[in-house]
Amino acid sequence: MSHPLLPAAPQLPGAYVNLLTELALQKGVSTRLLLSGSGVSLEKLEKPYWSVDFDGFEALLQRAIHLTGEPDLPVKLGLRMTVTCHGALGFAMLVSPDLRAAIQLGCELLQHQCRGLRFTLHEGPDKSTLRLEQPLASHQVGDAALMFLMVGLGKVATSLVGRPCPARAEMTVVKPNYTHAFLRRLFRFNAPSNQWVFSTACLGWPLPHADPIAARLAGAQCKRFIIARNLPAESLSQTIRQLVMHTAEGQPSIEQVAKKLKVSARTLQRQLASEGSNFSDIGEQVRCEKAAQLLRARRQTVSSIAEELGYASVANFSRAFRRWYSSTPSEYINVTLDEASDGPAAAPGAP
Repeated sequence: MSHPLLPAAPQLPGAYVNLLTELALQKGVSTRLLLSGSGVSLEKLEKPYWSVDFDGFEALLQRAIHLTGEPDLPVKLGLRMTVTCHGALGFAMLVSPDLRAAIQLGCELLQHQCRGLRFTLHEGPDKSTLRLEQPLASHQVGDAALMFLMVGLGKVATSLVGRPCPARAEMTVVKPNYTHAFLRRLFRFNAPSNQWVFSTACLGWPLPHADPIAARLAGAQCKRFIIARNLPAESLSQTIRQLVMHTAEGQPSIEQVAKKLKVSARTLQRQLASEGSNFSDIGEQVRCEKAAQLLRARRQTVSSIAEELGYASVANFSRAFRRWYSSTPSEYINVTLDEASDGPAAAPGAP
């Protein structure tokens, strides 16, 4: 018997539509006209966090191209992408120590914001690449949206360091039938991958707004906020997360959870994989969230918390905690002392 919950179609940040409506308005196209028939309301544009599916965004982008008569609109839109339009994630990237740390954080968390896109950083001795892949054959962004995303990647990287980095872009699509100075300078088409290729030395460039303490806290809060927000309430991953979180008798096994959901453990594993998740990661995240609550309360030692949560040693507990919160339990206590009386802080930009 299969679980009735199906994974939702991958989404893009609604902020991209906000950028598009602003650009179209500057070109003389009203927001009401652009959104007509799209299913996106004017009220939705006012929400701080919302999403649009791949097909919906591509349709809006194509409509904007038609209404403005400007085929290079995806390039112009990409050049308007900002770090801060990504909300909590953008803030966390801005205060990262260097470009490498910012890119690594973005690659890690964008997979939760949009499981249909995968960003990976590959470092070489002289040249490195930031690759954009689409792992779901059934959900692919259109060529116009892909152009916007690739141009936007380069724009965000430049904004992070405050200066241009020697780089070039490669795309799998055929050369578009329009020209733009940005494409002529930096883009090559009919390539094997969608990626930016740049000097590895750029990864060590410090960011103008780097702040070690803010980066640690913002990164941890951002992970909690984005991961929790982008598991829809009806997803199997979220259902299991709630079951594990509220189990009083220690950490349940996958067999115990499968029995509660009236499915086999194998079916559970397969359906979790279809959502880009797995039982082990869900259990580890829940344990670390419980650990964070106990650490903020400051009523127990790190050792007793590790034992209570079922870790074989403090070292194992510290490694698991660092994976989710980018700090050891002791470091986490030190940077959250001032917050203890107020409870857990919201992610930057969270409603």
